[in-house]
Formats: sequence, structure tokens, C-alpha cells
Amino acid sequence: MNTINKIIDWIINFFAGIAAVIIGVLLILITYATISRFFFNDPKAKIIEFSAYSLIYITFLAAPWLLRNRGHINVDLILMKLQGRRKTALLLFNDAVGLILTSGLFVISYQVTLSNYMEKIKVMDSMGTPQFLLILAIPLGFLFLAIQFLRFIKQDFFALRQKKEGIH
Repeated sequence: MNTINKIIDWIINFFAGIAAVIIGVLLILITYATISRFFFNDPKAKIIEFSAYSLIYITFLAAPWLLRNRGHINVDLILMKLQGRRKTALLLFNDAVGLILTSGLFVISYQVTLSNYMEKIKVMDSMGTPQFLLILAIPLGFLFLAIQFLRFIKQDFFALRQKKEGIH
């Protein structure tokens, strides 16, 4: 099981690294597009389209990393008032709800992505981008969010059995 967790962590870190690289590339491209438009009156529509599309990848590739590092917003007001098993039970409930939601959203987004691939749907943009490429990060992100929630459930369940406080 430890090997599986290492592989999952590696994939989550890899996805976050891709998101970081995309942010860096966006910084350079948007600077270039701004200079090109301002000084040479040569707008770069493809860069603007790429910027908009890359926001999907940044969001969904970085989300599992953020969740794993517990960077998502929690209802701390309630968690701060609870201690011990009650706090762990609430964390377990939150993780279960998160698992159910992300699993459902994974299934739906996977079906949409697969449908777009099979039907060869293209975005009406200047690049003729296949739509499945734009939304491919969504099912990937939801899959690893669901896996991370499952890992949290395991941690919280064992903490609850051992009468410890959750580690969120």
C-alpha cells in the first residue's frame, strides 16, 4: 500500500508541476501578447485563447495537490469548537461527502470527455482545438481528488478507531 501511495503522491506532484509550468508559460505569453499589441499593433488571438483554456488545466491539475496539503477551505469555525472523536467524525463525514461528490463529477466529466473524443467535437476558435483536449484535465483532477478523499477517509477512520483527533 505504501508503494501505491508513493505513486499517487508522485502523480499529484507531477500534475501540480504541470500546472506551475503552465502558469510560467502564461506569464511569458501574456507579456509577449501585451507588448505585441501595444508596440506593434499585432494582437495575438491564439495566446488569449490558450490563456483561457489553460486556466482549466491549472485549476484541475493543481486541485489534488492543494487538497492533499489541506489547502482547501474548511469550516474552521465548527472544527475549532470540536475536539477528539467528534472532530474526527466530522472530518470523516466531510471526506465522505467530498468522495461522493468528486466521484460523481469524475464519472460525468469522463463521459463528457469521452463523448467529445468519440464525436470529434472541435471548439469554434482560431485553432480548431478538439474539445476533449480542453476538458481532459477535469476528469483527471476529479479522479485524483476522489482518491485523495479516500486516503483521508482511511486516515480519519483509523484515527477514530484509535480514539485520536483527526489530522486535517
